[in-house]
Formats: sequence, structure tokens, C-alpha cells
Amino acid sequence: MLSLTDCLDFIDLDRDTIDVIAQHQKLPSIVAAELGNQLIADLRGIFAIHQMHRDLLAAAAEHRDIEEEKRLRKAYAAFARKYPVPTQLP
Repeated sequence: MLSLTDCLDFIDLDRDTIDVIAQHQKLPSIVAAELGNQLIADLRGIFAIHQMHRDLLAAAAEHRDIEEEKRLRKAYAAFARKYPVPTQLP
């Protein structure tokens, strides 16, 4: 049986991004890892992950959860460096 750590070795996403997907979609981390792997395969999926980050950032700001907002900003910055927001979607 594969663990989440094993799965992360095979995909091009970090643990923080998987946590964002899991939290946003209300999924277990292992399922979020598979979903994230599928989403980064095309521009619409990359855009969707950007939107998940933004949604959770907005929720943290709305709840005035400064620590969560800091954590999410750091995770989003790392994701956006690797996968910039697509300018044109197919």
C-alpha cells in the first residue's frame, strides 16, 4: 500500500498544495494528491488550483485567521512560482 509520502514522490506538487486541495474539496489527502496530479495536467486544472488557493485565502481573511492566512499565502506563493496563472485557457 502506498502512503501519502510515496504518492508525493511521484507527483509534481508539494504537501502544502495537496493540503489546500484536500481542505477546499473536503477530501482525504491521498485522494487530493491524485486529484492534484490530474489537475496539473492541463491549464484549466492549474487555474482551478489557483482558485482553490484564493478561495481559502479569502475565507481565512474573512475569519480574521492571520496564522492560517500566512500559511496559505506561503503555500500559494510556492505554487504560483512553479505554476503561474494561465493567461489563456483552451
